[in-house]
Amino acid sequence: MKECGNHTGGRTLSQKLLRQGYFWPTMHHDAIDFVRKCDRCQRYANISRRPSEPLTFITAPWPFAQWGMDFVGPLPVATGKMKFLIMAVDYFTKWVEAEPLATITEKNTKSFVWKSIICRFGVPRVIVSDNGKQFDCQTFHDFCKEWRIEHRLASVAYLQSNGQPEVINREIISSLKKCLEHSKGRWTEELPSVLWAYRTTPRTTAGESPYNLYFGAEAMIPVEIDVQSSRVVQFSEENNEEGLRTLLDLVEELRDKAAIKIVAYQ
Repeated sequence: MKECGNHTGGRTLSQKLLRQGYFWPTMHHDAIDFVRKCDRCQRYANISRRPSEPLTFITAPWPFAQWGMDFVGPLPVATGKMKFLIMAVDYFTKWVEAEPLATITEKNTKSFVWKSIICRFGVPRVIVSDNGKQFDCQTFHDFCKEWRIEHRLASVAYLQSNGQPEVINREIISSLKKCLEHSKGRWTEELPSVLWAYRTTPRTTAGESPYNLYFGAEAMIPVEIDVQSSRVVQFSEENNEEGLRTLLDLVEELRDKAAIKIVAYQ
């Protein structure tokens, strides 16, 4: 189970194993027990200390149409004097993009949206952020206006309206702590593997992993190389193209089902 990458919980770990084609009778129990006995999981698990409040749900109409953005930090200073993390999450697939920064500036914010969102996923319909000066400034307003992006600022009195990035921020930081423990200045080196583990883990709301909703297929995880899964054993170059076409034909159905689950979860 260690070869599945970073784990966020027993249930999600067992789901990840099932999706890769593995099964044994006590798998769910073993996954929960594995996480329960993981020293780092217990010490760095997310524990909410905020009083419960009504949740605000925001549903995106299609993948990569609506993103929530936020900054994390300051973090322990890493190579290149990096101590902040800018993050964006797609409200539909829950796909996360993140980039380490040395400073928080309007220029860095605009550059991140251009490189990590527009150039990779197309122009979004909506960007939701808090009222930080790097977002609520003329430079970023003009940038969004140029690309016809609707920029929504979370209410000062109700910041939970941009709660999606905050929840994922806590999960990413918790995973980084589990990986590093005493070597906190190496968080920039561990960030890609933490993001990969997050992207390949099924999310509760959609019932699918962000990777699957993005590409239409599950990612190959390390355990499949050592203990070959059915798709590895049955791999054939002759049939690969046909298999990929079938998966792509089904991706819209997969996304429709995910959208229904998200609405039902609300």
